[in-house]
Amino acid sequence: MIINLQILESNSKIRNLILDSIKDHIEGAFSKAISPIYSEIKTLMTAALKTEPEYQSLIGGTLRIEFGIQDVSDVDQVVTEIVDTLQVTKNPIKITNLGLSGGFVMTMIPSSDIGGVINSNAAIVSDSSKGTRLPWLEWLLLHANKPIVRNYEVRVGPNPYSRSGMGVMVESNSDWRVPPEFAGSQQDNWTTRAVSRIENQLPTIFENNILKNI
Repeated sequence: MIINLQILESNSKIRNLILDSIKDHIEGAFSKAISPIYSEIKTLMTAALKTEPEYQSLIGGTLRIEFGIQDVSDVDQVVTEIVDTLQVTKNPIKITNLGLSGGFVMTMIPSSDIGGVINSNAAIVSDSSKGTRLPWLEWLLLHANKPIVRNYEVRVGPNPYSRSGMGVMVESNSDWRVPPEFAGSQQDNWTTRAVSRIENQLPTIFENNILKNI
């Protein structure tokens, strides 16, 4: 017996019907994957920030002395606040001439959030007796090698007048600035360097979580 079938739809219509069906499936997989992707990247980013030399110096080294950080738990709070700005959003899946397009967008400390982070209580050393506020995170991330306190330097050593107990600012012929090995700019700082260390791991996180849900 011979059966003759005639396909009434055009090739392009059939292609779009197939792609539309696949698109719905991929959309569902992306939606399910976004939460575990966010969680994994957040954990990875926290570890990356704490591995950088800046963190080690802030909790027990040169930067703690230079900035006069008294409570090192403030540094961990700053790490939390930085990582909390992380956002992972999903771009809609679209049918194109090449097939399907879509994906994810990851951002951290966007310009709309940076003020909230660098001006948080944990990111500022306050001296109520002198009425001074020292925005150490802003200096660390954004001020590069710019002089910050004119005609002063930090003298390292035990001192009862020191907030950290390990150093105090004294008058000098030089200007105080963030130590050059830690100084950061908007394009190159503690956070951007931490991201650069882990960026090659991010595609695997996205891929593994999408494949689990397809």
